[in-house]
Amino acid sequence: MPRLVNRGNAATALASLPEYQPPAWPLNDIARRSLGELPHRRGTVIYGSQLKESVRFLGLGVGDLHERLRAQQERLEAQRDRRQERGIDKTAEEERLEAYLEQLEDEVDGLTHECEEAVRDIIDKRAELEDEAVVLRDLYTAAATTHNKTAAAAQRSALNVEDQGEADDQGEFDDQKEDPVPSTADAFRERRAQKLADYTNLNPHQRYALNNDYAGFKKIWHDAAAGGSGPPLPDASRWFRSNGQPVMDRPGAEQRRHTAGGDDDDDDDIAVAREVLSLNCPLTLRPMEEPYSNNKCKHTFEKSAILHYLSRQGQMQCPQTGCSQTFSRAKFADDFYLDQAILRRIQRAQESQRNDEMEEDEDEDDDDEESMVVQGGRRVRGRAPKQEADG
Repeated sequence: MPRLVNRGNAATALASLPEYQPPAWPLNDIARRSLGELPHRRGTVIYGSQLKESVRFLGLGVGDLHERLRAQQERLEAQRDRRQERGIDKTAEEERLEAYLEQLEDEVDGLTHECEEAVRDIIDKRAELEDEAVVLRDLYTAAATTHNKTAAAAQRSALNVEDQGEADDQGEFDDQKEDPVPSTADAFRERRAQKLADYTNLNPHQRYALNNDYAGFKKIWHDAAAGGSGPPLPDASRWFRSNGQPVMDRPGAEQRRHTAGGDDDDDDDIAVAREVLSLNCPLTLRPMEEPYSNNKCKHTFEKSAILHYLSRQGQMQCPQTGCSQTFSRAKFADDFYLDQAILRRIQRAQESQRNDEMEEDEDEDDDDEESMVVQGGRRVRGRAPKQEADG
């Protein structure tokens, strides 16, 4: 016959049981080793490099947009200048270009704000990835420390047992309560949450304006939008408004509106001194190929030259004359970044130089053609005789 169970007694017995806790066991050697390898996973490294490349492509895309817009704006200004010189009324072509530019400016501004927002989102994701790597390294260090302490305690206990006799001390060991094994997963979640809270408490200037990727994006945008004769890029402290919104107004837009309205008076708030920037490295005095700028004093150097300069140990003063900022090779990746805006200027200057050389070669070829004539079935240097008029 089946045995009857008293449900009341069973419920009382269940209620008296301690709260359930999942099984826990210290990480073994394989688990600790795997934990230490997590920050260096190939997928994580590739993901981080892809995020960095995304910022670069967004910057280049925004730069191309504003260069095309500026080219059309300069075309319109040239038409206005010619019309004013001739003293004629506005042409249909000028009106059509004005309407087209008004629409193009709105589209470019909209895409610029979308790209800027995407850059900040990517920077947030990179910060999360970097914080995660820090947390994993800390957990690995804590797990290794716990393992070493546990192993040392076990060794001491084994020695005590051998010295005092296993039988006599068995009761003492039974009464000792082992420390609970810390949960690695819980520790990971807690530390991740703390990192996220710390990052969220940063203001936009601390999150983005001091970030090399954002500074590079900002410089590409400003360089393309302002052009060589435009105002300089404002200090990073002015890149965000008090409400946290980014300042992405096209440089010189207000001045162009004054010009379009026929107001030629100089405005002290609008007229800004032109930024003079050398494309030669202050260290090598030669044109730069890999311009690296720093996020402290904004000076730019050839990468190989500044690395050689910082090869000595400790802090080194900025090699730019009159600058008191200090850097070190150990923090080169944090302090310096490839300045895509200056790189684009260098490429434009090189392209302009090549075009000038091609024009000079064409002029020389034309001169040579003029000085070569045919005499006796062969080409000789000289000028061809004038053709006599018929009749």
